[in-house]
Amino acid sequence: MAVQKKQVKRDSAAKEIAATKETSGAENKKEVAPKEAAKPLAKSQVKVQRATFSERTGGIKKYLRGVQNELKKVHWPTRKEVITYTAVVFAAVTAVAAVIWVLDSILSLGVGAIMS
Repeated sequence: MAVQKKQVKRDSAAKEIAATKETSGAENKKEVAPKEAAKPLAKSQVKVQRATFSERTGGIKKYLRGVQNELKKVHWPTRKEVITYTAVVFAAVTAVAAVIWVLDSILSLGVGAIMS
């Protein structure tokens, strides 16, 4: 029984490999020459292709289009919300500044008393 299961697994694995080769076209691919056979080219023989201006700016255009699309999705606050949030920030900053001033004054008095 165990031998039959192993044989079935081998057969199914072989079928999968064959199906993969058929779909990938592996048998149609040409043999590649070994890397040792390739001769290094001199710098004068190597021609570097530079990207054209339109190819270089294509990425920038794509980026800016993406930024524009994302900005369309942003929830922009109304004028009333901006005024409310600004007032909250000013009040919070004023409260924290007052707390720091009070603590600084108390500590200054304490250090002044210790020093004298």
